[in-house]
Amino acid sequence: MNSLIKKFVIFAAVMALVAAAAWFGRKAFKRSEEHRFIAQANQYIAKKDWRNAQLCLQRVLQINPISMAAGRLEAEMFEVNGSAGALTWRIRNAKLEPNNVTNRFLWAQTAIRLENLKSAAEALSAVDDKYKSTAEYHKLSGALAWNQGRAVEAEKQYVEALRLEPGNQANLLNLETIRLASTNPAVAAAAAQSIENGITNAALRPVALRHLLTAAIARKEMIGAVGYAKEIAGDPAATFAEKIEYLQILREAKSSNYTPQLAALKAAALHSAPDAFALGQWLAKAETPDTALRWLQTLPPEIQTNLPVPLVITDCQIALKDWKGLLTFVDKQDWGEIEFYRLAVTAFGHRSLGQNAPSESDWRKALHLASHREVRLTRLAEVAAAWGWVPEKVELLRQLTDEFPGSQWAVAQLMAQLYADGNTSGLQSLLAKIHAADPADVHIENNLACVLLLRKTELDQADSLAKAAYDTATNNPFYISTYAYSLSVQKKTEEALKVLAGLNAEELKVPAIAAYYGAIQAQAGHKDIARPCLALAETAKLLPEEKEMVRLAKARL
Repeated sequence: MNSLIKKFVIFAAVMALVAAAAWFGRKAFKRSEEHRFIAQANQYIAKKDWRNAQLCLQRVLQINPISMAAGRLEAEMFEVNGSAGALTWRIRNAKLEPNNVTNRFLWAQTAIRLENLKSAAEALSAVDDKYKSTAEYHKLSGALAWNQGRAVEAEKQYVEALRLEPGNQANLLNLETIRLASTNPAVAAAAAQSIENGITNAALRPVALRHLLTAAIARKEMIGAVGYAKEIAGDPAATFAEKIEYLQILREAKSSNYTPQLAALKAAALHSAPDAFALGQWLAKAETPDTALRWLQTLPPEIQTNLPVPLVITDCQIALKDWKGLLTFVDKQDWGEIEFYRLAVTAFGHRSLGQNAPSESDWRKALHLASHREVRLTRLAEVAAAWGWVPEKVELLRQLTDEFPGSQWAVAQLMAQLYADGNTSGLQSLLAKIHAADPADVHIENNLACVLLLRKTELDQADSLAKAAYDTATNNPFYISTYAYSLSVQKKTEEALKVLAGLNAEELKVPAIAAYYGAIQAQAGHKDIARPCLALAETAKLLPEEKEMVRLAKARL
């Protein structure tokens, strides 16, 4: 018996050891895998292979959802690509390591860059007092104050940062940039001199010059602006856009260097489609579309037909109404990913020449290529609006709101167009769809209620919506008008008048509000009160049903 117990104890001990080894081995394996994928992610990031880096980091977070290494890399990767997602990761990292002040500083820095000042303030507010005397804290507090428009506080913070890090030229630049914006000419001039003489750091010099240029332009100091722009454009790392900016400043200053600089840029653009496009756009705006087009047509054929150059050439031809030239130029070209736009342009050209059949054919082909693509549909809606093609614009806006309900701009434009057309039925359908997708939007709730009331349909639902919207903001003049009108439709005139009492004299100067106020006062027999309101309402752009409401109210007077 004792022997049996002894064997059992030994077996249990062995199994415990095996289990422990398996447990710790599993943890060790996970740590090893995490380190391996982090190393791979770093390698991909170094190569700017964001897709594979993201896949590696996703695998790390599957293994260890609270991996700080992965969180930092995610934030850095989003930061490099200018994505707002960086802020989410910065906040996550700070909350996972609340005692690591670096995480909070990075959170604040990213939030300021993304202009999310509320988030930046939140990050800095929780910094431990012992870190509030650091240069980093003062620099971030200065940046936050400057972005909030608190120049005095920003200057105070940067002065302290410079005191703590007197050798850091970035601190000097930040401080003097604030003083550069001073309304005191002497202070601004001293700041400019300090920046010119004090910023010798090669990495900071372009930033300093940019601040100096901006300030000189704002003060209309064209001699100084020319000098700063020339130095920026003369940097070997200068972009073509910066060289065009120098050209623009030379033109504004009426400098004799304008003509040779323009000639130099034209020569440089002979071998670069992006540069030719940029210079062509600038010429069309700064001088004339005709000037730009004549130069663009001297470019080598392979540059003229190389995107994005055809875009500026066709823009010039459209501006000049050169429809035959436009159609000849784009004929048999293939614009690849933006072929839908080439077809739209040819449709415009044909219609402008009265050639309706080929125009309709090309437009339908353009719509087909843009179908289910938000960016493409948006571009077509923009050009349809620019060309005055109202039915086509409405068709595109409907498609966008149907397929991409998150396109708020499309919803707003379609609503405005339907209102301008007096299409109350279309408004009802659109508002009902939007309200179903987002019942929490009180503005849409109120508008739907109003349209239902005007059309005298689904009155119970209309009253419920109007009351709900009014209850969220009993001082909103539009919600007051709609709810009061709902009560008046139900013949509850006295209740409607009590609700209307929430409107003030300024709000009654708004014609759309005056229309409902006047109609309800007329219903109550208050003719003298109703008369001026209804007269004001007649100056407004009203829906057909609103016009009828005003007409009937005036008939009561």
